[in-house]
Amino acid sequence: MKWFPITLLLLLTIEVPAEENPTAVSQPRNERVPDFSAYRDVRLKKRVFFEFMLPRIREVNAKIRNQRTRLITLSGKLEAGLVLQRGELQYLSRLLKRYRMKAPFKVDTLLMNQLLERVDILPASLVLAQSANESGWGTSRFAIEANNYFGLWCFSRGCGLKPSSRDEGMAHEVASYNSVQQGIIAYMHNINTHKAYRELRMIRSEQRLLQNHFMGLQLTDGLHRYSERGEDYVREIKQMIRVNKLHEYTLASNALPT
Repeated sequence: MKWFPITLLLLLTIEVPAEENPTAVSQPRNERVPDFSAYRDVRLKKRVFFEFMLPRIREVNAKIRNQRTRLITLSGKLEAGLVLQRGELQYLSRLLKRYRMKAPFKVDTLLMNQLLERVDILPASLVLAQSANESGWGTSRFAIEANNYFGLWCFSRGCGLKPSSRDEGMAHEVASYNSVQQGIIAYMHNINTHKAYRELRMIRSEQRLLQNHFMGLQLTDGLHRYSERGEDYVREIKQMIRVNKLHEYTLASNALPT
């Protein structure tokens, strides 16, 4: 197993361009969000919803894809016995922090594989199904007022909107974002880092080995902790993917190297 000491990662603090920084978040675009509640034709509402969400999903996935591609290159260098350069170590350090992994004593291929399990895209079919389900096709209060299409919670006072009904003793709020785009970023980051979705990430890695780039249905099996409804929620997301033929929105061109 090839490795390189990571001690230097704690000492490398040179500024880097934003486009090379995996933690950098682009400024919110001036979004013109459709009034989804105005559509009476269900098929038209769905089409408008998908057309609104899809380019935003693909934009977030593109940034993750770039991170993954660079990480695979670094992993290849380690496999070949090459030494990572200062800038590469800096990048890796930021990526570990971004994806909530502790800096280890050494950088080796095992670490790279663990990080690659997190640094990966989510198929559009899954993201579209969850956003439609959690936001009521963009008509929920939290979607309209907080740009939150995924039912994400936060836990500090004033971080979002207080739910109209909340169990006694609970203090969470529904997270608020400056744009729908930022909400998508937060959702994907949550799936890629939270311990509740480790199973989903493992399924994704397995499906990559099988070269299945249309894995939305399979990944739903890792969502049983996303909702209190558990397996009923999983079945509902599966049904939304099937009924709406959402695999058609997951392009083969979005496939990543494993």
